[in-house]
Amino acid sequence: MRLTKGFLVLFLSFSVLSACNQEDSTNHDSENKSPVEKAVKKHEAVDLPVDVFIDSNYGLRGHKFTRSIINVEFKDFDESSELEFLDRYDKTVRGQNYDYQNDFKLLVITMKHEVQDEAYPYQSYEFNDGTGLVIGDDNLANKSKFLMYQQEYVTNRVGPTTDETGTILLAVPNEFANDKNLQLKIVQKLDKESDYIYIDLK
Repeated sequence: MRLTKGFLVLFLSFSVLSACNQEDSTNHDSENKSPVEKAVKKHEAVDLPVDVFIDSNYGLRGHKFTRSIINVEFKDFDESSELEFLDRYDKTVRGQNYDYQNDFKLLVITMKHEVQDEAYPYQSYEFNDGTGLVIGDDNLANKSKFLMYQQEYVTNRVGPTTDETGTILLAVPNEFANDKNLQLKIVQKLDKESDYIYIDLK
């Protein structure tokens, strides 16, 4: 009888220890997984088209000028689109020996200009300062110098045009382009009021 009781006590002790170990293991696994699971919080996105810049006192006549994004899409690079992309940038970008067709996706951002319902103002198709690609709260320009350079270029260095519509082209590394949480973070400037808005890219 003592042997049976002793065995029972040993068995119960072993069961309790096993349960504790499993709980510790489960908690440990949860701790390891939780940063990954809650690392990305996708921002609420706006619908297109959307105004990203408005100046209600534009030009000599004080007309209303509007710049809008009307469409965004990813495309695979081919020889033609690669040449078009490189033609938009300076020698710093053109001098890079990247394999665009295998390592990048081409992001095409289509924009429109209007001046009080009259098209063709002499303005640039450009980003407002601070606009760029994000995944959650991560600014991807901080992870890719090449992407940072492109974003700076299309914010400050593109020339004006009289075209009614135009595009911004960005070469986005596949590791970012294939992420379901990828968004375009826009600094929206409506007259003198600024705000952040987000556009889903996936």
